[in-house]
Amino acid sequence: MKNLSLIINGILAIAVAVLFYQVHSLKNLTALQVDAAVGDATVQPAVIASSTNLADAKIAYVNTDSINEHYDYISDFTKIIRNKKATLEAQMQSMTAKFQQEYDAFQQSAQAGVAPQSELQKQQASLERQQQELANKELQMQNLGVELEEKNYELNKSVKDYLQKINNGRFDYILSYSDLVPTILLTNPKLDITKEVLTGINAEYKNSKKKK
Repeated sequence: MKNLSLIINGILAIAVAVLFYQVHSLKNLTALQVDAAVGDATVQPAVIASSTNLADAKIAYVNTDSINEHYDYISDFTKIIRNKKATLEAQMQSMTAKFQQEYDAFQQSAQAGVAPQSELQKQQASLERQQQELANKELQMQNLGVELEEKNYELNKSVKDYLQKINNGRFDYILSYSDLVPTILLTNPKLDITKEVLTGINAEYKNSKKKK
């Protein structure tokens, strides 16, 4: 996801799940027929028979770039993750600087041999405690990735649930389209239902926030 990729290195994520409503299955694929007479092979092309004319299939698509850019759910969660990351980074930077300062002082005291053993043990215990606190902060930073994955799942589910709600047989296929990952190379703007979907999912998200 373009927005969330700015937050945690290497984590991309969010894409709208492709929702397929299957048309009748293609069937009766015949095998190639080979006539070996006179040593020459005559290959008859495979024939695909279908009880459904795919030209009549009703298809629409959703632009996932627009979903990522304009879905309030993503915007709000982006701010939350960004704030959490910034807070953790500031805390870790401060803790690291303090640890380095106390570690240098401990090394100097140990090398000089002037500090009593009890004082050195106290400083060492403090350094070990700070190391553990730093490790905990690093774990919290890693957990942001887990939290992001959970939100990605919720995002995909919310969009898929909404598409199922509004479809009611309108379309046989609802595809996802992205300029960033163009798995669909050509689209007809008349089939674009992104605006309708964005309006609906944002309205549902606002209503869910009011209920909390």
